[in-house]
Amino acid sequence: MKKGFIALAAGALLVLSMTNISSASDKSEGYKLAKANGCLACHAVDQNKVGPSYKVVAQRNKKLYGDKALEEIEKAIEKGSKGKFKDLGITAVMPPYNYLGKEKIETISKWILQQDK
Repeated sequence: MKKGFIALAAGALLVLSMTNISSASDKSEGYKLAKANGCLACHAVDQNKVGPSYKVVAQRNKKLYGDKALEEIEKAIEKGSKGKFKDLGITAVMPPYNYLGKEKIETISKWILQQDK
């Protein structure tokens, strides 16, 4: 009985810790800015929508650009982007979001890069 309770408690703690991890991501400044500026209408963290998931964006930019991945994502947000994810069947054009300014673009881009797991 005692072993069953311990296993149940350990399982509950694991579920709670996983919930806290995802909500911590949802509370980050980058997530808040992405949500407030309509980015989540076309993108999701781990699922392709009209645009690629942020997980795919982070993974692909890190693989292709390494240390320059942040700059590439910032450029795509600032100037817009098209055709980078055709291989995934994504043909939508991302409009430029230069009106956000460099600071907000950098914050969103850093958050996107953290979604690679």
